[in-house]
Amino acid sequence: MQENSSHQNKFSPLLILVHPGSLCGSADMNLSDEADAAREAVIDELNGWSGNILVLDGWLSDELGLYPLLERAIKDAISRSPMLADRLEADDPEHTEIALSHLAELGVPLSTPISLTGAWYEPDYNSGCVLATQQGLLEAGYTNVTVMQSAAVL
Repeated sequence: MQENSSHQNKFSPLLILVHPGSLCGSADMNLSDEADAAREAVIDELNGWSGNILVLDGWLSDELGLYPLLERAIKDAISRSPMLADRLEADDPEHTEIALSHLAELGVPLSTPISLTGAWYEPDYNSGCVLATQQGLLEAGYTNVTVMQSAAVL
């Protein structure tokens, strides 16, 4: 039986890209030879994404212009988004609270499948903005939150 369209989740699926600017110069400094591969992984995810997207820009997003492939992938993913295609200024440590407030304001259901990528993800050290976003979403009651393999690890 097919679900009535009025019950379908218009926000599903949702990708949250956390601090893409940190994948620029900060990645070059912290990852050295691995920085290009980290950016390419996120670019590949974005290029294959056709769902909704929320970009949480941080302090370093002004560097995106110096990394045109990443910048283009973000813009293209936003242009393909069927419903939600927002960019928010969301610096650390307020980024999680800003994202949660925005999702609540839009009425995004807690059951919405949410994927996370961006910088940084350090589950072994309980650190990183991607991890903080994941934890905040889960604590707020979102039930289907995953971190994509492309999330950059320091």
